Amino acid sequence: MFKVINKYSVLASAILLSISGVEASQETQKPSIGAETSASVTTAIAKRSKTTTVVNDNLQTQVQKSSATSPVRSNLYTSQKSSSDLEQELKAFQSLDFKNTKNHSRSAMKEQREANSKIPKSSEKAQKYGANHLYIHDAAVLLFDDNDGDGNYSQLRVDFDVDSSYAEYFDVYAELFIRRVGDAQWTHYYTTDVFEIYYDYSSDEYSVTTRLNTGFPPGNYEVLIDLFEYGYSDIVDTLDPYDDFDLTNLPLEDKTYESSGVSSDTYVDNVKTEIFTDADDDGFYREFTLTFDVDTESSADRDVYVNLYQRNNGGSWEFETESNVFTVYGYSSEDAYEISGNWQSGYPANYYDFRLEVIDADTGEVLDDVSPEFSSLLQVPLEDANSDTRESNPNPPSSTSSSESGGGSTSLLTLILLGLLGAWRQKTKR
Repeated sequence: MFKVINKYSVLASAILLSISGVEASQETQKPSIGAETSASVTTAIAKRSKTTTVVNDNLQTQVQKSSATSPVRSNLYTSQKSSSDLEQELKAFQSLDFKNTKNHSRSAMKEQREANSKIPKSSEKAQKYGANHLYIHDAAVLLFDDNDGDGNYSQLRVDFDVDSSYAEYFDVYAELFIRRVGDAQWTHYYTTDVFEIYYDYSSDEYSVTTRLNTGFPPGNYEVLIDLFEYGYSDIVDTLDPYDDFDLTNLPLEDKTYESSGVSSDTYVDNVKTEIFTDADDDGFYREFTLTFDVDTESSADRDVYVNLYQRNNGGSWEFETESNVFTVYGYSSEDAYEISGNWQSGYPANYYDFRLEVIDADTGEVLDDVSPEFSSLLQVPLEDANSDTRESNPNPPSSTSSSESGGGSTSLLTLILLGLLGAWRQKTKR
């Protein structure tokens, strides 16, 4: 069930949301051709987000299991108890990156940007053309998922179109904020990837879809969008409810208020993704390890297993593997578990999303089903061993579904890396 809030919008979704966590450290040594070494590691770790960004996704609470491999896919999987303490690793990771600090107000982010930014405030184009060289032309909001029929929705999609008065290319990104109608403070919930716009074309419209997990009681909410030109710290345009009424009086509530009839006291709390082995040095890896901490509110231990799925370009979920059965002990951080994969064939170079389905080993009940809740599960750059050779010259299609799920602002290092990706896309586009 969904409700169209803006009846005038015909914006096409070209969702470009983020590579998952490439800001983590990476050694410079590269493996030799065909090497199975894991000397070079890129790590992303995330805690369950209060708000999450999804891409045309509708997770169903039911087992969707099929055969582990298809005639065109070949892989190697192992699963085992992990020695990682994800709580401690998460704290260390967050201390290095401002974007993992949740629920920053708009004013606090502005102060942090002004105090720490070493990049220019505005571009030469802004100085040449004036302050209005970039602007948000229009926005629309669509609401989805009102399971209990009370008129409040738990998922929203914000579509917006960035234009310029001049026939040139520009690299931009946006920060999105939300508040209850009547509140004074705006709370940040999402920073987009860097994306490219040209002149006043409508083909570069952008869409951000967000599911509200917790912390949003039933009420009317409103959204604000701050626009930035990549590489410069000043806001170049702001679209708020006073500029566009489509951004206000949005009847929302988080999913805990939806009477869906499904409840579970066992859930995924932390997820870490590590990627290894890039023999051809193209930025796409063929080995990975997903480490996750499942917690339970039950006083008794619980035996569970996890189904792993993957998809690329926002396509259908494909079942990959089933973990061994393991035991969850309350809120312990010492029961983390991991699934490791080595893709052999049938996986072209692309940005892949992962999905974890936690199953009660005794009853078969689905206890949790997560993907967009964790930025570390989204847009992981992977390919198979057949593609990961220096002799190959892959030219994978540009991803149209990158994401860095809610909470906090994007760090300078993140934007530098994303900007390099944006520049590569612009070059190939031209």
